[in-house]
Amino acid sequence: MNRVVKVAGVTAGVAAGVAGAAYAAQRALGRSLRHRADPDAGRLGPLVFDEARRLPSHDGGSIYTVVRGDGPPIVLAHGVTISSRVWVKQFGSLPRAGVQVVAFDHRGHGESTVGESGHSVANLGHDLASVLEGLDLTDAVLVGHSMGGMAVQELAIRDPELLRKRVRGIVLLSTAARTRLTASRAVRTVAEQLSGRFTLGSVMSHQDLGVMFARIGFGRDPLASHVELAREMLATCDAETSREAVNTLFGLDLVAELDQIALPTLVVGGTHDVITPPAESRLIAERVPGARLVMYERAGHMLMLERAEELDALILDFAREVGALGADHAASA
Repeated sequence: MNRVVKVAGVTAGVAAGVAGAAYAAQRALGRSLRHRADPDAGRLGPLVFDEARRLPSHDGGSIYTVVRGDGPPIVLAHGVTISSRVWVKQFGSLPRAGVQVVAFDHRGHGESTVGESGHSVANLGHDLASVLEGLDLTDAVLVGHSMGGMAVQELAIRDPELLRKRVRGIVLLSTAARTRLTASRAVRTVAEQLSGRFTLGSVMSHQDLGVMFARIGFGRDPLASHVELAREMLATCDAETSREAVNTLFGLDLVAELDQIALPTLVVGGTHDVITPPAESRLIAERVPGARLVMYERAGHMLMLERAEELDALILDFAREVGALGADHAASA
């Protein structure tokens, strides 16, 4: 135990030193972002939707869902400590291609509330099932980003019959089937020490420091508006959720069960993703029977923003391949 605490203390000290040095450079980073041409500046406001509903979770919580458009459903599941607002570009583009886009906030995130059993990977799958059943969705394509991709994997492994009834294919976007490093006791201890001093919201609410950390989620050529959107979502994440939802992912390992996924699967990642590195995408694609892998050069973790047009077209093409969309639908968004 002493060794773990000692390692944690050293690691925390190093982290503080690195953060201090990085902070000295963050103003230059902010200036470089602001001087880059940004076609999305002022265009990434709240989601525009046709309908919003609160669905009951299996354990007494609520799941906030939003829907836009008509046609076969594409269900979008976001990552940890952000919200469904991350899909703002898809809500603007995909309905024009003749599909219905459905997004929901994970428990404790955005407008959703946590049920009695709290946060767990199993509950991620349960809540996704509640969305599919509560909205009575069929012939759907599931797109899971980061933690949302873990929810899709969990449900595909635990309840394949439900997915066979309601889903045509799954897209695993910037995600992983395992979290090896965070399983260590030392890293857990560091996380606990830091969470006792700071909250994600307090860090992200500081404009300059928040931009520096939000920038980590992007590849080589981010736009300032994209980084700012990520910062805003992270800043407003509930403190308990930012702690407990992340802790839930410590030690995740679905790798041995990936061969049980029996749906058409598209795995998508960025070559410069440091949050869920390319090796994790390749591993999923190797283990899921028949999965196809697409990697975007120079892109990071936030592909729905960084590569929106290319990703939208890829999702629609995949939806046609698996029979969720007919050939008469628009070739791209």
